[in-house]
Amino acid sequence: MKFVYFGYDFMLPSVIGLIEAGHELIGVFSFECDNHFNFNTGAQATAHNLGIPFILSKPQDFHIAEFLAKGCACFLAAGYPHKIPLIDEAHAYAVNVHPAYLPYARGLMPIPRILMDHASEAAGVTAHKMTDVFDGGDILRQIKFDLSPNETPETYMAKIAIRAPTMVRELFSDLPAAWSAAKPQNAKKATHYNPPSDTDRFLDWNKTVREVDRTVRAFGRFGSLARIEDQIFVVYDCVCWTEKHTIAPGTIAARTSREITLALKDGFICLTELYLANA
Repeated sequence: MKFVYFGYDFMLPSVIGLIEAGHELIGVFSFECDNHFNFNTGAQATAHNLGIPFILSKPQDFHIAEFLAKGCACFLAAGYPHKIPLIDEAHAYAVNVHPAYLPYARGLMPIPRILMDHASEAAGVTAHKMTDVFDGGDILRQIKFDLSPNETPETYMAKIAIRAPTMVRELFSDLPAAWSAAKPQNAKKATHYNPPSDTDRFLDWNKTVREVDRTVRAFGRFGSLARIEDQIFVVYDCVCWTEKHTIAPGTIAARTSREITLALKDGFICLTELYLANA
C-alpha cells in the first residue's frame, strides 16, 4: 500500500515498520522543529534516502490530488500540528494517531494536561479516521495504559513509542477490514484540551508540593516556567518534599552550587535544572 506520512521523528519507527512490512512511503509532510525538543531530521533523511518529497509547507488540496494521482491509498498523520485537507474516503484512507485514549483528551498537545489532571482515563494511544471533527473520527485501534505516580511527558511518550509500531503495523495489515469495523466515539464522554499556554507552565509558589511537582513533571523537557526574584527561568527538573516551616512561599530558602531551593506552602522545591528564559 502506498502511503504519505504527516509528522516528525517520534512516529518514524512506525513508518519504518510499515516500509519493512512491504508498504511504500511516497511522501513526507513535516513542520519546522527545534531539533531539541521535537526532531524531524530522521524523517527528512528517510525521505532523502527514498528519493521522495519532504514538504514543510502546510498541505493544500493540490498536494493531496498529486499524491492520489501517484496511487496513494492512505494518508497517515501523527503529531502533525497543521490542518490536513479533508480526504474523501472513496479515494483513500486518512488515519491519525492521537496520544490519548479517545474520546478523552482530544486536542493538540494533550499530554501536559493529562498529567496535571492525572486523567488516567485518557492515558493511551488511538488510531482513528480523520474527519472534519478534530480528533472525532471513528476509532480503528486503541491501546490503554496506566499513568505512573511520577509520570512525565517523556515516560508517557515512551509508552506510546513501545506500542505504536505494532498497533500501526497490525492496522495496515488489513486496513479495509479495520475501516469497515471502526467504532464511533462516544461524544458524550469526549473531553477537549487546548494547547498549554505559558500561564499553564508557570509554577505557583503558593500551591502545594504535590501540585507544583506535578506541573514540573507535566512539562518535562519542554520546561515549566518560574519567576524568581523578578527573573524568569525555564525549569526542567526539580526535587520536592513536604516539611513544616515558617518561610513565606516563594522565598529562596537556599542556594547551592547549581540549585535554587524555594519555600512552598507545605514544603520546599529544589530546582535542580533551570536556565534563564531567553538567555
